[in-house]
Amino acid sequence: MKKVFYNLIIVASLLMLITSCEKDNISNGYFDANLERQEKVAQEAKKVLASSETGWVMMAKVGLNSEVYTPIVLKFDTVKNRVFVKTVYGETAETESFFRITNGTGAPQLIFTSGSIMSTLYRIGTQASDITDHMYNIVGVSADTVAIQCYRSGKVYAKEGGVIYKMFKRPKDWKWADGEIYFDMSSPGFTQNVAGVSGNMKIEYINNPSKNKTFETIWSTVAPTNLATMQNGFPFQISRNIGTGGFKNPYYFYLKFPYTTTTNYDVSPAMSNNVMSFYPQSGYTSNLTYMNYFINTYNIHYLTCKSVIRTGNNVKMEFEAYDVKGNVSVKAQYDNLK
Repeated sequence: MKKVFYNLIIVASLLMLITSCEKDNISNGYFDANLERQEKVAQEAKKVLASSETGWVMMAKVGLNSEVYTPIVLKFDTVKNRVFVKTVYGETAETESFFRITNGTGAPQLIFTSGSIMSTLYRIGTQASDITDHMYNIVGVSADTVAIQCYRSGKVYAKEGGVIYKMFKRPKDWKWADGEIYFDMSSPGFTQNVAGVSGNMKIEYINNPSKNKTFETIWSTVAPTNLATMQNGFPFQISRNIGTGGFKNPYYFYLKFPYTTTTNYDVSPAMSNNVMSFYPQSGYTSNLTYMNYFINTYNIHYLTCKSVIRTGNNVKMEFEAYDVKGNVSVKAQYDNLK
């Protein structure tokens, strides 16, 4: 009996010793080694982010009934730690946005300043994106991909770990994301043979051709008084996002579409960065009603303009929207000759 008791003491002592060693390994050795790994990954991430002249793309999912993903183009200046952002929602305000890469708890982090457009996006909520933080853990780096994960999954007290975004280098043929503005319904030169002219709009779903639709449309400019009302309901404006840079007020135009089998109505997309964005505006009833109907019917919440081709009085425009990998999943064509 004494021998059994003696053996139990030895076993218990060994277990305590092993547990003690494991605790030391986790609390000291593991993190000490991990800091070096973090630093290496952080430096590699900074180097890779600087390697793309056209920037990097996050593809965000919205809570609307839309099949396409929202492209967010980020161009990093790793010398000044500035980040330049382009989205389908509008043109960013003059507020400068910055970022930094630092060591976090268990992973290096990419952190955007709280006054950046990233903060605006997650404050707007799920109708704009599934972004839930301006802080991201860097979870993977390669020559062509930087994977980042929202630090929080929601509000301040939500659990850690949100969506993982696999950022990829911005495709060079995304002309809409460059500086030149060529799709501009606020410009009299652009609206020639477009505004007030009946045309056709054809929408093609690459992976589901049975959903393809064509409808007759008329695009119209907006009176200044109505424009001011629409801009007041713009959810990304600076006054609605205290502490963030926000977006400049966009220009709106009317796009006629079939609301019922016998009735046409105007939906009013916001237009900037060579993109028309279909975004429901709370507080502006007609926009909210018709915009939601449009999104539910066509399953898109934006169209980027790929080209504008004029041949005499004929005007053709090509548009596209993207899937989670940045591939074209929806094409659209406007033609003012029916």
